Amino acid sequence: MRIALALLVSLSATPAFAAALTFGGVLDGRQIVVEITQPSDGGVAGRFAYLDTGGDIPLVPVSNQGDTWILHEEAVCGEADCVLDDSGDVLEAPVAATWQLTYDANNLVATGTRQGAGKKADVDDLVLDVIAWRPLGDDENATALSLHEQSFYLSFSDGGPLDWTTAPYEMALLDVPLEEGPVRTLGGAEYRDVVDPRTKFAFPRVVSLPGGESVEPINRILADRHGRMNLSAFDCLAYQYASYGLQSQNSIRGGHLGDYDSELVELTYVSPRLVSWTQSGSLWCTGAHPYNHSDSFTFDTATGEALDMRDIFSAWVPREWGAAPSDIVDAAVAEAAPAEYVWGPSQELIAYVRERLPTDVLFDDLEMDETCYGEQALSEHLGLRFAPGPSVVFTASGYPHVISVCTADLITVPLSDLRDFLAPAAATYFPELAE
Repeated sequence: MRIALALLVSLSATPAFAAALTFGGVLDGRQIVVEITQPSDGGVAGRFAYLDTGGDIPLVPVSNQGDTWILHEEAVCGEADCVLDDSGDVLEAPVAATWQLTYDANNLVATGTRQGAGKKADVDDLVLDVIAWRPLGDDENATALSLHEQSFYLSFSDGGPLDWTTAPYEMALLDVPLEEGPVRTLGGAEYRDVVDPRTKFAFPRVVSLPGGESVEPINRILADRHGRMNLSAFDCLAYQYASYGLQSQNSIRGGHLGDYDSELVELTYVSPRLVSWTQSGSLWCTGAHPYNHSDSFTFDTATGEALDMRDIFSAWVPREWGAAPSDIVDAAVAEAAPAEYVWGPSQELIAYVRERLPTDVLFDDLEMDETCYGEQALSEHLGLRFAPGPSVVFTASGYPHVISVCTADLITVPLSDLRDFLAPAAATYFPELAE
């Protein structure tokens, strides 16, 4: 961990008004990151993770008197050492060790011991230095589960900012050296894949652009997405603990990366204004079925947010959820509350794509073709990403699991051939259109 950097960024306000302290330290020769609440917030609970593996381990409250805190480090439930109620909920999980800490608020350090369970268990000295702190959210409380749920929510793109101010524990957990792959080229740009050795999947970073523009806005987007995916993998790794899995039958499903280690991420387009990539694989941690997917993403580098396709396509229109393709909402009404509507291709753009579907995409079944690529289906599932040229790759994705076989790249079209469907602002993203 680059703790010095974290301290410079984060230690700018008094922790007296903070609820959760993030510490860094060493346990049994391995670096750890620890998050613990303060007594003023209803109790002292926590979590920690080994930096070389990731995945939270619960620290369950036992007692606290002033600056002396005692917590139980939870162990994974075995076949016969979890106390369950009649519904299978865990009433009492096994204890791996007892942590006894004394917190020195003046020097921002907690010292103490970790004593393993059992009569002959080892005792490890602990010296934990404060890295940063954050307030608990409105829906958070002083429990091991509530702290872990912070990481779960942050694994989603709309889960809140992933930064040192609001998520210091997660940022410290993600702050490990990445393995770098060879430099490759894409449309004149240079990029390489990087790998977090704990989660094992590669994610791109841009090295240079043809015009020499800064790559920092692009890489902030890519690093944020990479980090959130890592948090999702770590969540599945932590799900083996009863405090996180809630029920014994669910807890035993965790303890692995949810198949993120087999996820395939490919950069498909990059410019000073846009970056597109794909993510594909089959993810499963718990639930009835895996998430089989091939998803496309395009982000606006100026905003750092997902591209609003209305900025590129005038043929991107609003509908009510489940509406017929022809049932388009008045644009002025939809603009007042855009999130309340589904935005997608116009009937004309749908027809353009359907007329050009290659035979290798279609099935030997007219009913299946209609289910996957009929007008109604594409009004709900037609997506796109960008590729060198520039060109547009139209995709079909987001289907329910039972028809996920419909997911496919449909056609690739030069952007200049789509002028009838483009918005005036498209030229600001693609200067080539003005040539």
